[in-house]
Amino acid sequence: MAKYKDVKEFEYPTRVTLTRALKGLWKEKISMLFHVLMAILLITGLAIDLLGVFLGGWLSSIRTVAHGYVGVALVIVFPIYLVKVIATRRMRMLMATVNYIDFALYALLILSGIAIASANQPWINTFPWLPSALGYFRQIAPTIHTVTTYAWLFISMLFPGGFLHGIATGYMILIYRGKEHEKAEG
Repeated sequence: MAKYKDVKEFEYPTRVTLTRALKGLWKEKISMLFHVLMAILLITGLAIDLLGVFLGGWLSSIRTVAHGYVGVALVIVFPIYLVKVIATRRMRMLMATVNYIDFALYALLILSGIAIASANQPWINTFPWLPSALGYFRQIAPTIHTVTTYAWLFISMLFPGGFLHGIATGYMILIYRGKEHEKAEG
């Protein structure tokens, strides 16, 4: 004979502990933050590369503020997101081979981005040894950064990678919001 589980009535306000709230943030917010940062970096990076001639004086603020500081945030968030993926079986089961290739390309983008930024004033003040430690890599880092970006885009569009995943996710969010809006009107 099957045993049935007793389901309690919903309580309002819900009883949520700090631990439970932090677990919820860990599950969803890190992933969301990583993907938002990647989208901003892709848009600003392509603007720098493809529209740099037309942006004129705006190019400096896009490069340093929008792309540079968001890149620093990604340098902090990426390892946390990577640990989350490795530690969560459900996340690992959802990953395809292309996603792991994406992670390697993200790591290369981060390393080349750090090498490019190492010549800037805040980094020289904080880590004066960094530019000399990076040596020749710092000279070829802009090329590696750009080529890696386009390789990532190509791989992600050709195979079910990060770019197609992002477009599909955006599409699903729009559909979900559209259905919510229809329910509210109906």
